[in-house]
Amino acid sequence: MVERSQGNRAFGPRTRGCLTLVMALVTGTGWAQEALLDFASPGLAWTAAAVRTASESAAPPEFGSAATSAGGCVTHCAEIGRIWGELLAAARAHARLDQAPDWQLGVVQDDAVEAQSLPGGRVVLGEPFVRARALPEAQIAFVLAHEIAHVLHQHERHLLTAALALLPRDVPRTVADVYVEMDFNLALLRRLEVVMHQAELEADETALYLTALAGYPPADSLGFLETEAAGERPVAHVVSTHPAASVRLERARRFLPLAERLADYGQRQRDPLSDTEAGHRGTPFHGTDTSPAHTVRNSSTF
Repeated sequence: MVERSQGNRAFGPRTRGCLTLVMALVTGTGWAQEALLDFASPGLAWTAAAVRTASESAAPPEFGSAATSAGGCVTHCAEIGRIWGELLAAARAHARLDQAPDWQLGVVQDDAVEAQSLPGGRVVLGEPFVRARALPEAQIAFVLAHEIAHVLHQHERHLLTAALALLPRDVPRTVADVYVEMDFNLALLRRLEVVMHQAELEADETALYLTALAGYPPADSLGFLETEAAGERPVAHVVSTHPAASVRLERARRFLPLAERLADYGQRQRDPLSDTEAGHRGTPFHGTDTSPAHTVRNSSTF
């Protein structure tokens, strides 16, 4: 069994500059003027636009016509829409990007869909997955923030760049060409396992920070991985795209102290009157998309 969703290629390595959390603490007074999530991605193949176009063409059905019409959400519409809006607000306030994604959230009634994303900013969430797991708000936020993190880090572009580096150099290749190789070249996929695993670990870390900045207690958000790890059973895969949930949980726990401080900082921004120190403001999101984008649209592997 190949553990790989044909539509969710939001994987990639941690490369230099991919995530820089700038923390400035003022002794005895709390946070200084900036707390940034910096997503610079130097030295990658192709352009972000080229990767986005190719990934849209190769997207699975849940990203197709159903994702652009209303009516997909049934039972958790207001809750999911509000959480999505809170996460985007946190990203815009604290993430520095060269260009803002075109964020869209789709909700589908498909038992096979958990959550996945495309490089351009489209995220799909399976509402049956939310219902079956009885996910509380903080865990829904973690799942969505994990997918947002894949987009912010340009994990798809990182993965494609790694794949290109592993293929013979004498043949010019487009993004679509590399996608074909990834669909049929099992040896290539096996060599990319470490890249895909690192991307999932990185997305977990960023999701913990982003949910904290959006106002969700980090320990509550981490409950998703705790549940996953508790119910995990050993499965042999020809290609493994995700680390074991126990590995993800152990690593994510290391970032809880920092996430707690980010949660405190986020609270000060949302409610400045509760802060005894004035002037605590994060650096604004550097991008072109400033719309609220709280709309849940009808649109997998987390």
